[in-house]
Amino acid sequence: MRQLIRFEIGKMLQKPLVWAALIALAAFVVTMGYNWIAPGYAAISTEENGQRVLIEGFKAIPMAKEIAAAYSGPVTDEKVRAIVETFDMPDAFWEASAIDPSREAYCSHNLMYDTLSSHGFVNPDGSYSGRTIQEELGPLAPEMILGYSTGWECTINLLMYTFLLAGCILVIIVAPVFSEEYTSHMDALILSGIHGRRKCALAKIISSYLIALTGSVLCLALCTLTFLAIHGFAGWDSSVQLGELGIFDKTPFLLNWLQAYGLACISWLGGMLVLTSIVLVVSALAKGSFSALVIAFTIYALPMFLPWNLLPDNIALFGYLLPITQMQLMKLFRIDLITLGRIRFAPVFLALPITVIALLIGILWSKKGFSHHQVT
Repeated sequence: MRQLIRFEIGKMLQKPLVWAALIALAAFVVTMGYNWIAPGYAAISTEENGQRVLIEGFKAIPMAKEIAAAYSGPVTDEKVRAIVETFDMPDAFWEASAIDPSREAYCSHNLMYDTLSSHGFVNPDGSYSGRTIQEELGPLAPEMILGYSTGWECTINLLMYTFLLAGCILVIIVAPVFSEEYTSHMDALILSGIHGRRKCALAKIISSYLIALTGSVLCLALCTLTFLAIHGFAGWDSSVQLGELGIFDKTPFLLNWLQAYGLACISWLGGMLVLTSIVLVVSALAKGSFSALVIAFTIYALPMFLPWNLLPDNIALFGYLLPITQMQLMKLFRIDLITLGRIRFAPVFLALPITVIALLIGILWSKKGFSHHQVT
């Protein structure tokens, strides 16, 4: 069985199209990782000889951490006002830098100020808007924690797009696993062999899941290690609703960045395994490799363009748990906690039983579809 699995993995990965797709994915991760994580978009505005000096990249990260540490903890109206008034720069400063003072809020100051600006606490001219935390952040505001979020938010953002792209590549790799045998008419030889209907089919299935899982874990590990090496664990306990990019600003329950990262990993890994199951079934039932590729890619991509937000949350949730929408995270995280008896849990946890069910269906249905294929 081990030899069959190694053979199937090599067979799936040896195609030029697969290597081109994997190289493109690696280039995307490296490029976006440099822009978002190492060193990322950290920026600090300071004054030097009356002029604005913008410090970016690796030099800005320790400065951003120091500022965030000074204001970390529960967000309050007093803290918001103090941050805005402390870092609101005089109009003369912006005029000397040839920048319109009335648009100060749109220029980088530092993580704390820019976060509050993106959440409506700053007027366009850079002054405090006077809005309370309840008015801007809702009823959860008094329990929210302010802190350093750049590394966590950027890494999740990078991985979200990485897994969306990786899903497309997974379709390219797995779609031909059974259907290619039909196209090349090798199915007659395989199915007539002593191990063709059982071991060969099982080896193809195991190989597909191994590629999906190994690739996903490797991608997660590389991005996570890079993030931790550059940004560390700082801000792990701060609230996701207070991120500078606003990825999870609509989350209706308390959630910190470490919890969000764990839930995101469940969502990404579950989505990839469910997608593998879908593609395996399509590959086993399709008439040829091209039709399997088209059908599998359509099933994967189509849900992203459907108006799930127009449906009630309890119905839209099923749409958000499809592989491509699940990997996007944002819509799934906007649904409130689910109550089951005395237990309340995040909707993402539904991905666990769905993944198990999909694995069973994918293994049994694809094996049966291939083993009972009518040889012509």
